[in-house]
Amino acid sequence: MNEYSKLKIALEYLEAAIEERELHGRYFAAMNLAGVSEEIFGKIIRTTGGIDRLTQSVDLLHSIQDMVAKATDWEPKSKKELKKYLGTTKNGIKHMDSASDSNVKLYFEVEEESKLAIQGAIRNLDILEIYHSGTVKSFVEKYEETEPQP
Repeated sequence: MNEYSKLKIALEYLEAAIEERELHGRYFAAMNLAGVSEEIFGKIIRTTGGIDRLTQSVDLLHSIQDMVAKATDWEPKSKKELKKYLGTTKNGIKHMDSASDSNVKLYFEVEEESKLAIQGAIRNLDILEIYHSGTVKSFVEKYEETEPQP
């Protein structure tokens, strides 16, 4: 029986996500592969005592909403609700709760969302301080982020 490192699986998914997006224009496949890659990297980060990109984003949103809630009558959301909100795009595609969900209505630009999903996985890769392959380097250079991300 063969053994496979989850880290290597996540790296393969990330490279495949980039290839699906950049070479084939398969944005939904890219989003799915990048999302799984990000989740695996995130679990590795959390099990080693670190803070992954999603947790950083949730914590930042939670602190921002606390400041806003103090100045308004707005009811703050729990961290669990914020995490669910951040996953709306990905989960809206994969979940089907009723027959009416068989046709997904999307309110986002899939090309942009697929890029952001890949960038999220790459941020976790950076937290793990893992070397970027040529495929990842090319993607990072092509879509260099100009604003710091949580």
